[in-house]
Amino acid sequence: MKRFTTRPFASGVTLAVIAMALTLAGCDSVGGDTNNNSGLYPVLIDSQWGFINEEGRISITPQYVQAEPFSGRMAAVQVGADWGYINESGNLAIPAIYRVAGSFNEGLAPVRGIDFGAQYGFIDQSGTTVIAEQFELAKPFNEGLAAVRIDSQWGFVNTSGTVVIAATYADAQSFSQGLAAVEGRDGWIYIDRNGTVVIDPSFQINQAGPFSQGRAAFATNEGWGYLDESGSPVIPPQYDTAGEFSEGLAAVRQDGFYGFIDGTGVERIDFQFRNARAFREGLAPVRINSSWTFINKDDGAVVLDRYWMDATSFENGVARILTGNEDNPRVGYIDRAGEYIWYPTR
Repeated sequence: MKRFTTRPFASGVTLAVIAMALTLAGCDSVGGDTNNNSGLYPVLIDSQWGFINEEGRISITPQYVQAEPFSGRMAAVQVGADWGYINESGNLAIPAIYRVAGSFNEGLAPVRGIDFGAQYGFIDQSGTTVIAEQFELAKPFNEGLAAVRIDSQWGFVNTSGTVVIAATYADAQSFSQGLAAVEGRDGWIYIDRNGTVVIDPSFQINQAGPFSQGRAAFATNEGWGYLDESGSPVIPPQYDTAGEFSEGLAAVRQDGFYGFIDGTGVERIDFQFRNARAFREGLAPVRINSSWTFINKDDGAVVLDRYWMDATSFENGVARILTGNEDNPRVGYIDRAGEYIWYPTR
C-alpha cells in the first residue's frame, strides 16, 4: 500500500496571461467516444468558443456559443440556438440544423432535429441521414450497435438502422468488450451482441457499469464490487463508489476516501483522497482536501506539486484544469510536466 509523497514541480515555465471572459457552458448533446485525436481543444474567449492546438495557439477562431471536444475528426458546435459540426480545418461541414448533436463514433452521430416532437436519428460525417429520426432517445454506436429507446423501452440497432435486439429493457448501456448492461424487471443483466443473456447472477444488481479490462463495476445493497466476464463477483460488493479499470487500476471510495485497487481487489494506493479519476498515460487526477493534483501509478506519489480547482485525466499528453471558484471558473490546459499550454482564462 502506498501513501503519496510530493515531488518538485518543473519550474521556470513562462506563462502568457491572456485577459478573457470565461463561462462554463453545458451542451445539449449526446455523449460518445471522447477520444480526441485531433490535437485541438476548446477554449472560450470573449464569450465565444474556439479551439487551440497542442502548442496553445488558436487554431479555430472563437465564434461559437458552445463547442464540444473533437471526436471522429468532427466537433459539435452551437451556432445561435442550434447545433452543427465543424471539421479540423474549422469549416462548418454540417449546418447547424439540430437541437441535439452527439459525438461521432464509428462514423455516425446521434442527432435530433429542431422541429417540435422531433426524434433521434443518425448522420454520417457528410451530414447525410443514414438512420431516419425515429427514436425517443439514442446513444452513440459502440462495437457496431447503438442503444435506442422505442416506446419507453431500450433495444439496439445496427449501422443500417435495423433493430437487432428488441426494445424490451428499461435501460441500456453501450456495448463494451462484447457485452452490454441492460436493465430488466429483476435488475441489471449483461447481454452479448446477439441479444443472448450472458450474465444473470443469482443476486440482484441495482446498478451496472461497462466492462473495462475484464472487469465491470456493479452495485447491490451491500455496495459496489466488480464482475469478471463470466459473471463471477471477483471483487465482492464493499465500496461506496467504483470506477472503471484503466491501466490496471480502478478508483474506489470507502469510508469517504478514494484509493486505487487492482483487478484482484488488492489495494495498491491507500484510501486518502477526497476524489479521484482514472489513470491515463500513467497519471491520475486526485483531490486532496479541496484541490486537485496528479499522482503517478508506480508509487502513488504527487508528481505535479501544483493544485487546481478541478482536473481531468490526461489525453494525448494534455489535461484540462480549472482554477478560480465555482462562480468564477477559469479553464486552462497543461502538459504532463505541469506546464501551461493555455493559461487559465475566463
